Amino acid sequence: MLRRTATVLGTVAAAFMLTTTTATATAADGIISAGEDNIKWRRSCDSVYFGAVGTTSAQTRKDAGGSCKGDAWLRVYTYSGWTSWVNSSTKAVISSSGGHITRAEHKGCSDCTVYSTELRWLD
Repeated sequence: MLRRTATVLGTVAAAFMLTTTTATATAADGIISAGEDNIKWRRSCDSVYFGAVGTTSAQTRKDAGGSCKGDAWLRVYTYSGWTSWVNSSTKAVISSSGGHITRAEHKGCSDCTVYSTELRWLD
């Protein structure tokens, strides 16, 4: 019975590690929500931003509302290293057809707080 319980717990832990991502920041930074592969935050000028990461693409989106002038900013980490930052007034997207994205960084202006999302894989 003990061996079977340990096997089940090990399987559950492995499945969890395969699907878990982290969003690095604190509630004091304006985080509204953080999920397995995304983060949503509000800047002090009341604009709301959303960031998400997956193996083949990542995005940072600026939602309507608020008075922030800052764009949606994004960069991703692949097996080759960090890409350059890209930005757009509404939605920045970076794609990798080979599925090589492992992390993304999101922000709401060029010198704003950086929010990180990371895919966790079982080695």
